[in-house]
Formats: sequence, structure tokens, C-alpha cells
Amino acid sequence: MSTESTGAAEPGAAAAVPSEPPTAIPPAPTEAPASATADAPSDALSKTPTTEQAEPTEATEPSEVSEPTERTASAEGFEQVETLAAGEEPARRKRKLGVGAMLLIAVVAGPVIGGAIGYGIQAARPATPLPELVAPKLTYSAERVDPKALAAAGPQPLNIDGDLRELLIKRPDGTKDLFLGDGDGWMTADDQAETFGDSAEAFNNLLSSGFRRQAAVGWSVDDTQYRVNLMQYKPESAAGAISAMVPRTSGMDLSKIPGNDDSMIMVAKEATTYARSTEKYYWAEALARKGTVLMFVSVHSKNPVDRSQLEDIAKRQWERLA
Repeated sequence: MSTESTGAAEPGAAAAVPSEPPTAIPPAPTEAPASATADAPSDALSKTPTTEQAEPTEATEPSEVSEPTERTASAEGFEQVETLAAGEEPARRKRKLGVGAMLLIAVVAGPVIGGAIGYGIQAARPATPLPELVAPKLTYSAERVDPKALAAAGPQPLNIDGDLRELLIKRPDGTKDLFLGDGDGWMTADDQAETFGDSAEAFNNLLSSGFRRQAAVGWSVDDTQYRVNLMQYKPESAAGAISAMVPRTSGMDLSKIPGNDDSMIMVAKEATTYARSTEKYYWAEALARKGTVLMFVSVHSKNPVDRSQLEDIAKRQWERLA
């Protein structure tokens, strides 16, 4: 019995000789059942595999005994890493607000706080009643209104917006009617263009200058012809069209219509030939404007034109417009 127990303990005894004192090595787990293995038959020991006997030997080596300490330290490190990953925040440094940030906060918060205080003060005050609305009361006449009387009381339209023929002076008695246009007192653009040498050019100029309508009256005395024209243009083109109607003043004697500084009287000093003949004549014209209406009085005569007679006709026609 002692021999078998000694033989069973030899492997453990050989492996249990360390280089350090045995107190630092924990007791091997296989030493406690050593007595039981000693009481077992020898043939049972012989059948035990060699690998099973080597396991206690490896567990009792000093190098393997130190492994649990290293694993414990590493395990604690893993636990710290897992704790950080789970959401535990590390300690951070507290940032201090700078001067710029404090000024920005004051700029933003100042109006808000002031507005809130002002709103609170205003809300605490009693409501001020608004003044009563003052409006004239509508009154209606008990009698039926006469349309003619109402129209007469209202603003009257300009006389140049009505029938221009009613504004023309009357043909003097004892004179010959020239029957201008169709003889009804109206002249179209082509009728007016026929009085010029180049009728086609005159017609295009009238249409492009904003020509609207024209009323005219004419008469003749002996060898002298008189024509009074009231030509109306569109409002947007009246000024330019009227300035274009003023002929060249070279070789003309100029003056004004009596009582009208915004006018012009032109009397030719020399005789001129008609465009379609060799016959010579003297020419004169008086111009004035009211609104969109151009007044021009023309005289054609074989003899020099009497200026005073032309001024009288122009003055009487201007008074009817004014």
C-alpha cells in the first residue's frame, strides 16, 4: 500500500518542487483525493490515461498559477470600457461665457424683457374709449330733381370738346363761300392735304401727328381768299403736332394777335407761286392754340395782305375759343 501511494504521489511531488517557497502556490485541486487514489487497486491506476495524470501537473506550475491575476486585471479593464460605452460620460471642463457672448445675450434679451414689461404695464391700464365718428348726415330732396338743372349746376365741359363748327366765326355778308371740304363745315385729313403742294406727304404728316378732326369756314372777296381753321389733335400728341404746323419764318414780318401773347402773325414780304401753277400770290397766316385745338387763319391774295384786317379776323376767332 505504501508503495502504490508513493508511486501515485511521485508525479505530483516531482512537479511540486518550485523555485519559490511553497506558501505562494495555492494547493492543487488534485492533492485532496490523493488518499483515495492510493487505496484504489493498482490495475485501476494502470488503466488511467497518461493525459489525465498530466493535468494536475500543469495546474501546479508557477507560470500557470499567475494567469488568473492577469486575467482579472484585464477583465477589470474590459469592464471599465464597457461602462464607458454604456453611456457614462466622463467629467468635462465647464466653459465660461466670453464678453462677446454676454453682450449678444444682453442685446437679444433686452428688447424681449422690455417689450414684456411694457405689454404688462399697458395691459394693466384701463381701456381708452375711441372718439365717436363724425360724418355728415345724408339728406335727400323731397322734390324730383330736374336733370337739366342738375347738369347746369355741375362742371361744364370745355367748349373745344363740343361741335367745333359752332366755335367758328360767321362768314361776312356779301362774300363768296368757298365750300371747303364737303360743304358741311368739316374737313377730313385728305381735304386738308389737298391744300398743300405735296398732298401725299401732307396727308402722312397729319395722320402721324395725331390729327383728330377739323372744322373750317372760308370766303373770298375779289381776288383775296380767307380761311379760318380749327384743327384738333389727340391729347398725347397735341404739343408736338402744333409746333410742327408753324412754318418757316424766313422772309416774314412777325407780330402778335392783339390780347394774346401766345400767338403769332406771319405776313410774307414777297409774292410766292402756287405749287401747281406759275401764278403768284401773297400769303399771310395767324396761329394760336387753346388746349388741343390749333387755330390758324390764312389769307391768299394777288396783292399784299392787309395786316390789320388779318389781325381783326384772328382776334375775333380767338375770343370765341377763349
